[in-house]
Amino acid sequence: MKIKSSILIVVLVGFFLFSCSKESEKIFKVDQLTIDASFKGARLNQFEKIGVNTYKAHIYPAFEPVNKSPWFAFSINSKTPQEIKLKLYYNTYKHRYIPKLSSDRVHWKKIEAKNISIDTVSGEATLKLKLTNKKLFIAAQEIDSSEDTYNWLFKILKENNFLRKEIVGTTVKKQPIYAVISENKNIKKSVVLIARQHPPEIPGGTIGFRSFFEELMSNSPLAIKFRSTYNIYTFPLLNPDGVDMGNWRHNANGVDLNRDWVDFSQPETQTARNFILDKVKEGKSINYAIDFHTSYSGPYLLVLDSINQKKVKGLTSKWIKDIENNSKFKVEARKRSQELPYCYNWFYNTFKAEAVTYEDGDEIDREIIKDRARVYALYFMKIMNLKIKEEL
Repeated sequence: MKIKSSILIVVLVGFFLFSCSKESEKIFKVDQLTIDASFKGARLNQFEKIGVNTYKAHIYPAFEPVNKSPWFAFSINSKTPQEIKLKLYYNTYKHRYIPKLSSDRVHWKKIEAKNISIDTVSGEATLKLKLTNKKLFIAAQEIDSSEDTYNWLFKILKENNFLRKEIVGTTVKKQPIYAVISENKNIKKSVVLIARQHPPEIPGGTIGFRSFFEELMSNSPLAIKFRSTYNIYTFPLLNPDGVDMGNWRHNANGVDLNRDWVDFSQPETQTARNFILDKVKEGKSINYAIDFHTSYSGPYLLVLDSINQKKVKGLTSKWIKDIENNSKFKVEARKRSQELPYCYNWFYNTFKAEAVTYEDGDEIDREIIKDRARVYALYFMKIMNLKIKEEL
């Protein structure tokens, strides 16, 4: 017994030391600076001094090939107050996102234009930063880890007792995949919402999605009517591994999930597909789907191509028309071939359900993103409720 206990202690100590060593690899100490990339969602590969009060942060993708979406996130503080220059270096990739700064990971602001310069040839960005002994978080977009998403989710569930969440699968790294369900056994018609397949796409994939979803869950007569007519199946975070690893684009296996809706090679896309197919086997119908993303050139909607638009009831075109006729927002619709392995294409190709990819823009004011999402949700519900009246 003593021998077994000793072995267990050695194993536990070894595991603890290994874990600590892995975390310590993500914390850099240079001069008076401490740079921390050990938290979920962080991305920083190397940090070095290259001159007087001048430093370089090396940021590389976890997997290649990858599009130009160099995600970075880390904190930095100094023993004594000082101003430094920090170069963001991406090797062969070029800078994309305006850095966001925060002292608490709750309140964020863009770095002032006077404090950033971008070399359009090398793709490097140089930041001027005033540091103190308090951590300054620097990130491509607001940091929103799986834990942050689930804290939001649990709050929504507490406020809306008609909702339930289910663990419907697990990721590559065995994290839970949650489906949030608003369902009535007597209702067949259903809509599906999917968010955050791509980790950095927080403006549309998190901020826009949440406002859209919250409008659907509100106590307005329109939302109550909508929920009495449609089941709503939601995946609020389909790629928690990629989010927590600070991946630029991929899941933990290095696969772009939004290019995996034909092969279904990954547990995340398999989980979403199987859940939806099971609902159809139960007698539910899929009537509309929205996949939330972010693009540097957003906002826009990816819609069915011209050939397939003629085969459906035109809900998307009516939705866009209503938004433009009744709000300040203009909607750009970009048509894509139904042969592409995107999420929204799968819904049409499989169920002949109308579907869109909802794209917002990298640097659009966050209050505008929220306002747009609420307006889009409002007129989405109106159009979908109108469809029911037309069928009666």
